[in-house]
Amino acid sequence: MLAIDQLDLEAGERLAVLGPNGAGKTTLLRLLAGLEAPTTGRVEIDGEPIAGADLELRRRVGYATQRPGLLATTVVRNVELPLRWRGLDGAARRAAALAALERLNIASLADRKALSLSGGEAQRVSLARALAIEPQLLLLDEPAAGLDAEVRRAFFDDLERALGDRATTVVHVSHRAEETLRLADSVAVLTGGAIRQLSDPASVVRQPADVTVARLIGYENVLSARIDGSRQVLIDGAPCGVIATTGPGAATLAAWATAVHVVTPDATPLRATVERISQGPGRWELTLVGSQTLHAHLRFDQHPPSVGDLVGVRIDSTHAVVIRTRPSAPPP
Repeated sequence: MLAIDQLDLEAGERLAVLGPNGAGKTTLLRLLAGLEAPTTGRVEIDGEPIAGADLELRRRVGYATQRPGLLATTVVRNVELPLRWRGLDGAARRAAALAALERLNIASLADRKALSLSGGEAQRVSLARALAIEPQLLLLDEPAAGLDAEVRRAFFDDLERALGDRATTVVHVSHRAEETLRLADSVAVLTGGAIRQLSDPASVVRQPADVTVARLIGYENVLSARIDGSRQVLIDGAPCGVIATTGPGAATLAAWATAVHVVTPDATPLRATVERISQGPGRWELTLVGSQTLHAHLRFDQHPPSVGDLVGVRIDSTHAVVIRTRPSAPPP
């Protein structure tokens, strides 16, 4: 079930919707596309309800689904298909389709059989088909799903260029924070069919509204904490180096792994044991265990401790955020 009180998009705005599987992301896109009707409320484009709207309104919407769904014909004919439905003649269809393919750097694939394409190529063709109609509203449902990291980056490079000179309104949904943040003017974090936070990308990253948002954004450390009378943030009763801006009470500390500094045990009251060390991309990745598990990233030029060592832990407040725990509602 999707329950959103109100969500307004300005013309040309790019909204990213971040949420886990089952959050309601695809349902939201289907409602925006008019493929499903809301059980209550209205979904409107320029003040007109999209559900049951005439073809003219529905044709302002381009929709690139998670699975490309290409037909067993050539690439260019696949991209021409929605233009054929709009009554364009053959020459106009081909010109528009080739222009859309060119915007995504795949014009060379025009005469290839669509079913012979790689996953990344097929995703680009699906996107070109949506862009060919010059939509007023473009809906993207995890368009890079199933692609490896390098192909995914290249896909979003091409998408960014393709949209660079257009004032198209875009709604892009994904479960990957790095993808949703990249192209967005605003980000809606969706879980359980409800929006947990709606803000600009920087605010969502730096000030997640709650623990769920912090985890979805990618904070490697989401720790139970308490703020004492002097506003020190305590982890397991020990000061961690972070000072809160609010008064005493229960809290959660969300910290990036780069914020967790490993020091000698006598340098700080917060201590942990090194459980695991591995080489990550350009860094050492440490797992530290006390009553809670912490994750730390160290530069390669830093000498890491050994597995089993007792270490001190200090958290850099510039890469951490304190989230106050909301008190439970009193029983009725």
